[in-house]
Amino acid sequence: MANIFQNVRYLGGVSGPNSRRLYSLLPGRRTSGRPVNTLAACERYFHEGHGVKQDVSYSNDYGTSTIRSWQAKPFLLNKLLAGKFSSAVPKQEFVHNFKSVSSQPRRFFQTTSPCSWYGHLSVSPEQVSKILHRHEIGVNVEKENLRVQSFMSNQVASNNPLEDRRGAASCKLTNAMMFGVFDGHHGPACAQVISERLFNYIAAEVLPYDILEHANRMFSTGNLTELVDFYEHPNDYISHDQQQLFKNSLAQYLKDNISFDFQGEFDLTNILMIAFDRLDKDLTTEALKTTNGDFNDEGLHRVFSGACACIAYVEGDNLYVANAGDCQAVLGEQKDDNVWSATSMSFEHNAQNSDEVRRIRSSHPLNESSTVIKNGRLLSELAPLRAFGDVRYKWSRTIQHQVLNPWFGTNVIPKNYHTPPYLIATPEVIHHQLTPSDKFLILASDGLWDCMTPEKAVNLVGDFLLMSDKMGSFQPKSEGMSLQHLHQTLARRKAALWPVDTNVATHLIRYALGGVHNRFDHNRLANTLSLPDNVVRQYRDDITVTVVFFN
Repeated sequence: MANIFQNVRYLGGVSGPNSRRLYSLLPGRRTSGRPVNTLAACERYFHEGHGVKQDVSYSNDYGTSTIRSWQAKPFLLNKLLAGKFSSAVPKQEFVHNFKSVSSQPRRFFQTTSPCSWYGHLSVSPEQVSKILHRHEIGVNVEKENLRVQSFMSNQVASNNPLEDRRGAASCKLTNAMMFGVFDGHHGPACAQVISERLFNYIAAEVLPYDILEHANRMFSTGNLTELVDFYEHPNDYISHDQQQLFKNSLAQYLKDNISFDFQGEFDLTNILMIAFDRLDKDLTTEALKTTNGDFNDEGLHRVFSGACACIAYVEGDNLYVANAGDCQAVLGEQKDDNVWSATSMSFEHNAQNSDEVRRIRSSHPLNESSTVIKNGRLLSELAPLRAFGDVRYKWSRTIQHQVLNPWFGTNVIPKNYHTPPYLIATPEVIHHQLTPSDKFLILASDGLWDCMTPEKAVNLVGDFLLMSDKMGSFQPKSEGMSLQHLHQTLARRKAALWPVDTNVATHLIRYALGGVHNRFDHNRLANTLSLPDNVVRQYRDDITVTVVFFN
């Protein structure tokens, strides 16, 4: 039987537009814009002999839960597909993907959008908070002469396993700190190795020549194994079995820098670009190393997957943000009138960035202009236009045939693959001189930015900073405060969203998943966190957030 659902889109609701849309798919049923109960309507239709109601169990963070489903007969799907669609509702909203498959039954689950799945699962606020707090970290930085006062970080998974990674570290031989978020795709392998190694590569590239020689000697004697001190969460995974390989590559990088270094102008923008590119190159070199004729299988999996990276480098009043991919960094600035403003410190590298699309098209022959970016993706496949790994878009066809085909199959090479490389890991770097009005920096993967604007995120952090004031009586900041200014300040305090969490990264994630206007909707948040693994990715991505506060 042709043209039946490959992946059923989970539609409907207790009432509202989604329920009307799903109900209108049932042949002979029309709603005339009137809210209906989708569950009742579908059950009536199935009880007429078109299917059998079943209960389906799945596991999540709260144990095992049960939801209701219907075992649909194949001809029912044909009827649904043959039904008339409302002119206001595009057909593709309902049909996620068509494929010719055998005549096997498909299931319609009684799941709805997270916004309207109220009452189906009973999850307490305490259980929600337990999930949200699982990966949070907060650190007060106690080093002297640092512009960074503290940072808070958290992440919530959508993929299983979580594909995002994060990092925070201080340099051992300089007075700088680094923070990063790493958004993996096709698995977490590449994001994992980037989170463990990129800071060391940046620290190695930034060292002056005299300190570089000293570091190289310490590496040679084993007195130094890393150039940074990491701030780690107990749940953070470390690739212990690969540490020697990573150290050998870093040691070689130090030696190469000594042989090529010169006393030239210090350009941190160029340094960050070199460090990104060198690490991406080393990943390829390690993957292609052979032992007894066999390639490094773990190395191949690292470079077959990919990762976007957004790094903040802070030294003194200098803030550098290096970004490759679709993560974002946003600076929160507080004006004299206590109004918050958001300044983007990075640009997303995707098909919505016209400059990035122009860069890629200009790097390839004119006859590829219609295929190099197609359907909003690189070669119709990859959404981010810069990334680590993803060697399917970098290696020549010859190397892919020789190395990747035996491991990952013969369909590895993308269509219209003529003039590689199509993908780079070189970051776009933005420098900013910090001022007293610059209060914090938000680094986050695209899972957060899919749910809110930079302006909203900055204002939420601003609300969070008001929490200490709200706990006690209000004290004007100055005796000369005008009555109008006083009125505006009190009105802002009253309108601010009360935080539930003590970690501002958790505060942002809670609002992203369950915020409605200026309040938290527990039902929405609980339903979003309760979605089973095979459904949740349709609604949200992994979310990783780090907020850095400046003193």
